[in-house]
Amino acid sequence: MIKYIFIIIFIYSIKMLYAEQKDYEAVYEPLNCVGIAIDYEKMYIANWKFFPTGGSGSEIDIRYNNIKRVGKIRTTVYESGNLYGRGKWIGRTSSRIYNTLIEINYDHETKYFDLKSQFNPDQFRIKGKCT
Repeated sequence: MIKYIFIIIFIYSIKMLYAEQKDYEAVYEPLNCVGIAIDYEKMYIANWKFFPTGGSGSEIDIRYNNIKRVGKIRTTVYESGNLYGRGKWIGRTSSRIYNTLIEINYDHETKYFDLKSQFNPDQFRIKGKCT
């Protein structure tokens, strides 16, 4: 009888080891934003979209002064609805032209969005409000 109890416990413990873990997913409504892009000390009016792409990934599409920039960002969504993320520009392999790493902060309560270059925020930065 004890032998059967050990077998049942063993099978149950193996089942627990291989149980599926729930993967994190950044779930939020896509953001449409308007604000200011600062590019090497010049200011432009900018429009951008920030949307989830599945899993913890998000993508940002920024347009200003006939320039389009796209970046992929790993995003964390907090219970308050605030977003935080880090990522890099798509297609940018050389930091000689622009620093490739970017960081975003979004405050859900004020709808304020901020993106900056991680190493040198004076090179490129956008600030604005989202809907």
